[in-house]
Amino acid sequence: MPDQPFDLYGFAPSVYVRSVRLALEEKGLPYRLHEVDPFQDGGPPDWYRAMQPFGKIPTLRDGAFELYECDAILRYLEAAYPEHPLTPSDPRGVGRMSQAMRIMDAYGYPAMVWTVFIVHSRDHAQGRLPMEQGLAQSRLVLETLDRLMPEGAAFLAGDAVTLADTHAMPMMVYFAETGPGRELLAGMPRIEAWLERMRQRPSAVATRTVLETVDD
Repeated sequence: MPDQPFDLYGFAPSVYVRSVRLALEEKGLPYRLHEVDPFQDGGPPDWYRAMQPFGKIPTLRDGAFELYECDAILRYLEAAYPEHPLTPSDPRGVGRMSQAMRIMDAYGYPAMVWTVFIVHSRDHAQGRLPMEQGLAQSRLVLETLDRLMPEGAAFLAGDAVTLADTHAMPMMVYFAETGPGRELLAGMPRIEAWLERMRQRPSAVATRTVLETVDD
């Protein structure tokens, strides 16, 4: 357990900020979120660029130690604070976890968030990909995760929550905010059930954003 709460810098609606927050919540590690909006006019403030020269989010401060890039932060938390691990104990589980995370980063994020979500729920005229390509790629991501998810498992890499789940969930939540997203998820009952299971966890409740619809 750290001597004092972590300082986490980022924009709460960001999927990558939420990925780190979910991991912190699941591991029971205290933190303070300091809002930094990289999308504001002129980008993030100069004091933040002194910490993160590329202006991206999130950045974590653990005492005097500063670290940016979501994946680096997650790996650091697992290595420095191994209690309540979010990494499987077996090599194949580690491989599957990492594979799911990279699938979401490389293929899910541009299609599900920066194409389907921003066009259908945020009124952008166009996304990062043409909509037809974005939907096709989103479908392929869902089909692939469904195929890779172990038979009978509750979570993406097995029977316990891992970084694969905390990393994928924020992107899937935004995807599910759209009509096409809900339709595609309905055709993947295991992934749909996994997402609902994740959304009910205390970590997800504690990190909900203003862009997430919550059914009472």
